[in-house]
Amino acid sequence: MPFERGGAAELDREGSRLERAERVLGHVFRERALLLRALTHSSFTNEQHSSVGDNETLELLGDAVLSLVTTEALLRATPDAGEGELTVRRAAHVSEAALARAALAAGLPALLRTGKSVAPVVPLSTGADLVEAVLAAVYLDAGLEAARACARLLLGEPPRLPPPRAANPKGTLAERLQRVLHEAPTYRVESDGPSHALTFRARAVLRDRLLGEGEGPNKQAATEAAAAAALAALPEDDGELRARFPPGTT
Repeated sequence: MPFERGGAAELDREGSRLERAERVLGHVFRERALLLRALTHSSFTNEQHSSVGDNETLELLGDAVLSLVTTEALLRATPDAGEGELTVRRAAHVSEAALARAALAAGLPALLRTGKSVAPVVPLSTGADLVEAVLAAVYLDAGLEAARACARLLLGEPPRLPPPRAANPKGTLAERLQRVLHEAPTYRVESDGPSHALTFRARAVLRDRLLGEGEGPNKQAATEAAAAAALAALPEDDGELRARFPPGTT
């Protein structure tokens, strides 16, 4: 990754931080500017110059990489599982709460460069984003196999069984969103296939933002699966949920 003049000096100054991160990730970088970028929050670059930029676009790539390697691992472990079950299990494995726990367990938030508006306590959502950013950096530096190994190191293997499902996932989801955000989810349902064997696919949505997806042999089953996926993916902490959906946003 090209970086500005003076970047080598910045990498030298951050040598200790980078070495610690490499030990945590189990990967020695050929292009250390990628790693430093992954460890740089936008609040840092808002306050001072950095030759490598911030990690926001890496988060986007890391999300895709993590989804790929997790889905692949799930399919290899349980090739006969249906799409709905796999979706719920993947959502639980890569949820914001799960990524935040992984970041804390690995000590990654202590390695993140932040500005005064974020330091000294890194929010859980920022820790989750950091996991995605470092996975993207590993992927760009050494490819998919290295990213797969890093994801396994940080998160472990995805669950072979779906997480315990609420007896009434739609009701449980609606109750939590009403209690915390004073809003209710909506469901968008589509169907395809022959008329005698339709497959229904549902998306649980809040403020036009996707919460979870699911499928089933009828509309009720599909919406329940979408609600279960949403429950698995939403942050466990109510404060984090409010931060994700602040008042006045869409």
